[in-house]
Amino acid sequence: MSQIDFDQLLAKLSAVSEEEFIDPGRLEWPAEVDPDAWYFTPELISLYGSDIWESMDEAQRKRLSLTEAVNFFSLNIHGEKHLISEISRRLYTGEESELSRYLLHFVDEETRHMMYFSGFCRRYAEKIYPDRTMHGEDSGDAELDMFLLFARINVFEEIVDHYNRIMAKDKRLAPVVREINRIHHVEELRHLNFGRNFLKHCLDRHIDDWDDARRQELRNHLSSYLQFVWKQYYNPEAYQDAGIDEAFEVWRVVANAPRAVQHRNEVNQKRLSYLRKLHLLEAA
Repeated sequence: MSQIDFDQLLAKLSAVSEEEFIDPGRLEWPAEVDPDAWYFTPELISLYGSDIWESMDEAQRKRLSLTEAVNFFSLNIHGEKHLISEISRRLYTGEESELSRYLLHFVDEETRHMMYFSGFCRRYAEKIYPDRTMHGEDSGDAELDMFLLFARINVFEEIVDHYNRIMAKDKRLAPVVREINRIHHVEELRHLNFGRNFLKHCLDRHIDDWDDARRQELRNHLSSYLQFVWKQYYNPEAYQDAGIDEAFEVWRVVANAPRAVQHRNEVNQKRLSYLRKLHLLEAA
């Protein structure tokens, strides 16, 4: 992708962000949790299909759906908090004015997303689960670090958007949850569009100087990050808050259950095809 084509894409994305601003203040918050409602699509709950899931009655499953929603929104809060910090310090560092213009919209939208996610967690759980993310040091190569940042963002957001798309349409869920997922999905589509094209643009720019060894390092980095992202979807504190006995033992074994492994493989196959096309992840 040429610089001209990339700048034109950035200008279009900025224009859409300016035209389709979504006001967080218009979201209607229920006064309290409805114990009869689902807050997370059952088939997406991390324990779905496990022996512990089969032993639970519907009320217990719905309680778990609430704590899974709090965990999911907490992951997004921490991910977007880091993203905002990293992007903000890279604004207007050179002559790429269209890039900085769009990244300002990117940061603004992610800030508003944090308002939705934290609003839910504060109102209905009075907590945000702790950040379990470990952030490495910069490499010293500004462009490489920017590339890796958005490669990680792309991995994280592809998985998140898979969940958003499903839950935005799931009529079993409480309306407020459907709406939060819908809004996030709508705006994340632009972020995903940007991210995929940004990665392609960078790879094209470095076709001659990022050799096979460097590209293998990139694949190893993203493969490790992908595994780390999925680990965060299994949270013993969420199980404990849902009233599950021996929550840490459940957490220890559930991620390796056949249904959980199958689920992750299916999502990876469906949502990470573009990264495989760019040879940033190994073929499935």
